[in-house]
Amino acid sequence: MSIHPSSVVSAEAQISPEAEIGPFCLITGRVRIGAGTVVESHARIGSRFGSVTIGERNLIQSGAMLGGPPQDLSYEDYDDAELVIGNGNRIGEYVTINLGTRKGGGTTRLGNDNFVMGYCHIGHDCQLGNGIILTNLCQLAGHVEIGDKAILSGHSGASQFVRIGTYAFLAGGSYANKDIPPFSIAEGYWATLRATNRVGLKRAGFDLDERRNIERAMRFLLDGTLTIKDVVARIREECAASPQIERLVSFLETSERGIARR
Repeated sequence: MSIHPSSVVSAEAQISPEAEIGPFCLITGRVRIGAGTVVESHARIGSRFGSVTIGERNLIQSGAMLGGPPQDLSYEDYDDAELVIGNGNRIGEYVTINLGTRKGGGTTRLGNDNFVMGYCHIGHDCQLGNGIILTNLCQLAGHVEIGDKAILSGHSGASQFVRIGTYAFLAGGSYANKDIPPFSIAEGYWATLRATNRVGLKRAGFDLDERRNIERAMRFLLDGTLTIKDVVARIREECAASPQIERLVSFLETSERGIARR
């Protein structure tokens, strides 16, 4: 185990012998850090408010603050609040990620292989999947859900309870106050759907037929004359069944915030 002598580590912390803790870090309370994770200087992990679990092979850069109390005026201190971070993530400079709250399920979660760039904020009870990119200064309020491989460009954000779907792209400076469906590009303040994320689908390795199938479904969604109920009916009638189409339909049918259409 490599822990710089200038760092302060709680007696409750469980740190893998293969982890590395840099200078001037503060690790407080019930914190677990897995093998191969590197914590650079001046990071603060954990607090007296709950527990933090960090998996393997993460890079946590200088000044990050992980596992602080939720920014929620109704929050009450309790021991079972937690932050869970998976494997292979890069968490940039001065990123803040808060613990969960009991009313939101108790856990804030960041999956695997995500890149959270400098000065981003991930609020309480957010649920982020795998392979996501949050570009510098992204701000997520509480209870936001982001699907696998989504990209949020610089200085973008999402209001409470918003969902951003798999392979979605939120343009720079955009703010979502409604759900952004999978496979879409959204832009604006407030963000609305603009197009199919063709580049993202191609980079993801979907074959030409499936990309065309998804784009056909998205054309119905982009048609402002159709209700969401009509959109779902047209997709089921005119698009080939596939896991991607089912994911899109399920997302539309389960939206509580509403879909961010024009």
